[in-house]
Amino acid sequence: MDSDTKQLTPLQNAGLGVAAGTIEVIILQPMLYCKNAVQQSLPLTINPLVLYRGVSVSVINMSILTGVQFPMAGAIGKLMTGGVERPLNDTEKIGAGLASGGLSGFVCGPMELIMIQQQRFGSSLMIAIQRIVSEFGLLGLGLFRGLSVSCGREGAFTAGYLGLGPVFAQILKDRSVMDSKVADFVGAAASGTIAASLSHPLDTIKTCMQGDIERKVYTDMPGTARMLYAQGGYGAFFKGWAIRTSRMICAIFLIGQCKDQLGPIFYPHLLTKELCNKESNTKSV
Repeated sequence: MDSDTKQLTPLQNAGLGVAAGTIEVIILQPMLYCKNAVQQSLPLTINPLVLYRGVSVSVINMSILTGVQFPMAGAIGKLMTGGVERPLNDTEKIGAGLASGGLSGFVCGPMELIMIQQQRFGSSLMIAIQRIVSEFGLLGLGLFRGLSVSCGREGAFTAGYLGLGPVFAQILKDRSVMDSKVADFVGAAASGTIAASLSHPLDTIKTCMQGDIERKVYTDMPGTARMLYAQGGYGAFFKGWAIRTSRMICAIFLIGQCKDQLGPIFYPHLLTKELCNKESNTKSV
């Protein structure tokens, strides 16, 4: 975890994560809609009423995810150090992000399925949930369709924004290659591109499975992979890659910046002094 938040309790980190995740989703929801539409070969639109379909469950999803992932990554980091108070090394930071993201896939999988169904059919949140549960059940064909793929995809994403991004940005700062804000953005861009590229095939499989909950075209994970390959070769697994990569870069940067800016506001007695010292040191360099 970033040094700025190391003094926060898991509950305080959760609150910070919820706020950061909510802001990110409200800003970037249209990009998420377009990415899902491209992956499912659905038409694009500029109608905001369509672009923001499913935004409520998307906000809940990201709020819970970031609220869970920040403290979970911190807890996993403590397990890695055996309870010893020391900074995580780069490998440990990435590993903590990967593990916390994989576990949080159990949360994001069902919520993303509901959102994708809303985006396709335009129903309200409660109607979408009732239809899914009544017609397909809670497990397997229902809310947890594509769960294993969600866990793998989310692990790669979280390793990016809690691991690769901060690590790469810190390297740039330590070597005085560029100033702090530019280094943060470059770190977000690099980690976002890497994480998006590695995880995008899983994201495409997940989106297609969750959009076709009736299994008319996409069956299980291997069957969906075979169908995508038949439709367009390896390139089919990267449909919507540019949109998702752009969104991921923005998300990693936004979440990090929101966390840094909101921390002193939420917990001034813990963070303001430390942030001021850090800013002073940065300026002196």
